[in-house]
Amino acid sequence: MSIKTSYHIFCNRSLIKPLSPFIKNACLFLVLLFSCFYVFAQEEIRITAFGHIPKTIPDSLYTRLKQTKTDNERLHLYYIIGEQYAKHGNADSVNFYGNKMDSVLNGSNLKDSLLHILRMKKLLGDGKFITGFDDEALKQYLEGITVSDSLALTSKEVIWLRLGLGKVYLRKREYTSAKNIFEKCVQETVNEEIKANAYYLLGVLATMEYEDYDLSLSYYEKARSLAQKPSMDRLLLKIELNEGAIFLNRKKYDKALVNFEHVMRASMEKQYYGLYTNAVLNYGDAYSELGEFETAEMVLSMAYANAINWNRLELQKSIIQGLRNVYVAKGDYKNAYNLMTRYNSISEEILENQNLKTIKDLEYKYKTLQKEKEIVELKRTQLAKQNEIERQKTIKKAVLYGFLVLLIPIITLLYVYYQKLQAQSLLAAKQQELNNRKITSLLNEQELKIAKTALSAQQEERSRIAQQLHDSIGGNLAGIKLQLSNVEKPNDTQVGIMKQVNETYELVREISHNLIPKKFNENAFTMLLTDYLEKIKTSSNLSIAFSAHPEEKINGLSEKIKVELYQTIQELTTNTLKHANATSIELHLGFYNNTLQLLFEDDGIGFDMKKSHEGIGITNINTRIKQLHGNIVLDSTPGRGSAFTITIPIKDIDEKV
Repeated sequence: MSIKTSYHIFCNRSLIKPLSPFIKNACLFLVLLFSCFYVFAQEEIRITAFGHIPKTIPDSLYTRLKQTKTDNERLHLYYIIGEQYAKHGNADSVNFYGNKMDSVLNGSNLKDSLLHILRMKKLLGDGKFITGFDDEALKQYLEGITVSDSLALTSKEVIWLRLGLGKVYLRKREYTSAKNIFEKCVQETVNEEIKANAYYLLGVLATMEYEDYDLSLSYYEKARSLAQKPSMDRLLLKIELNEGAIFLNRKKYDKALVNFEHVMRASMEKQYYGLYTNAVLNYGDAYSELGEFETAEMVLSMAYANAINWNRLELQKSIIQGLRNVYVAKGDYKNAYNLMTRYNSISEEILENQNLKTIKDLEYKYKTLQKEKEIVELKRTQLAKQNEIERQKTIKKAVLYGFLVLLIPIITLLYVYYQKLQAQSLLAAKQQELNNRKITSLLNEQELKIAKTALSAQQEERSRIAQQLHDSIGGNLAGIKLQLSNVEKPNDTQVGIMKQVNETYELVREISHNLIPKKFNENAFTMLLTDYLEKIKTSSNLSIAFSAHPEEKINGLSEKIKVELYQTIQELTTNTLKHANATSIELHLGFYNNTLQLLFEDDGIGFDMKKSHEGIGITNINTRIKQLHGNIVLDSTPGRGSAFTITIPIKDIDEKV
């Protein structure tokens, strides 16, 4: 498959504005290099990186906007233009027109202000979601839904807001909440576009949560059957793109490439540039899996340039992951390391631009309101049932009144007393079971702590004794042996002494070597880690990805570093198993510029770093890393997992240990 590139840079906008000058120049160099390298190839598909934002909105809309005289018409046009920009993937413009609507609505008393408020919240939510600010998008959707719920509205705009809320939950991997919203949207609306989008998102969820590709394809087919209008052509392309991703996961590379190429061509023709960049990302991943790393690097570099130009932060992270995998496969660890740093900075930028406390409060209020509505509905149902029971009782009382006057109070008292006894018995049994579990858990945890402490002390003492035997006694014996060997004509007694000294020296060496853990002497360090992580995967449901680059340098680390590093990884893995409720772990070891870096990430529940205190496990890790003169950085947010970055200066350690 040959590729011809078309690269356009306009002086009115920097292609890689958010980056530092050094990284900016590096990225431009890479893109231009690969553009030139492939320019002679036969043209079958064009990969385009834009240095400016292409014109996508017809001039007629701007003319109408300039001529409008009423706030109602101006708000309507703002919404139409913002929706067009959302289809084309221009997040900044979507946010701009959402803020325009907000400024007009602020302090106004329009007749249709509620409709405009809902549209404004949808526009702002979509803009934040496209950028990658999930929590800010969540805030906008929740505020719109809260307004509609307070007025008991169920319009099309409200269902779009709920669908947006479900997309945020899906990206945050809160699958149960997302699924409930999508299924409710399918049930509550007759609008074919909303229903088709809900089926499409259910297909995405089936892939993300279960990797059930057959179920995903069935949902995509339902969405396709509803999306037959020209206005839904973008949804059809998204379905085709995701079907191509399924082909890629099933190793059907030819079918996947056909899908990606068609989506790229159609998206470029219809000016769906955000979708186009997603298709280019998948296209580059396909070439990476095929082992054509030069082509993959060029394609992904183009996609990265477009993601920067459109300020698509979440998309930038996905492309960086793909490029990092390509550089690792090529052995270019320097660029892989630089990309990892850029990935972390984008994550921090997303986190810094979101008001998590306000969003959490809004989400809590929304969920509380939903529960209250469920309770009201349940009470209404119970009331209807109670009325029917009362009616039946009235009929029976008319026939058997005299008998029931005496019998009902007695039966009622006995029944209530029996129920009370049953409830108390069940409560006592559950409390006993809970207490037993707590006691067992505490005992197991205490035994584990004692065992780990004893093992650590034993290993430290064995190493100290081994070092003393080898360095002190072994050194003295070697000196005696050397002095005796300098005797020109040793007599029989001296020969015997030399033999005994030599045997003693060899015995001391053997004892000192036996005291050091054999597994770190006899096996490659990376193989030990691989075996350990495979055992964890076998005994749990975790998906674990491990990489070490370059392996020969990591395997050549000193004994002390390997022991401490191995025990640190054990501690991190144990904490994840016990507390994180994670489904996957990523572990990367890298060695660059006399610095060893360990990156440990999980996708668990995370925690609030301002409220949580360091436990014994984290304290132990800090102690180990300080002994190696290293540094540890912890990054965690509720619902986003945890990441540990550990750096150890190898040169300093070799001099001081």
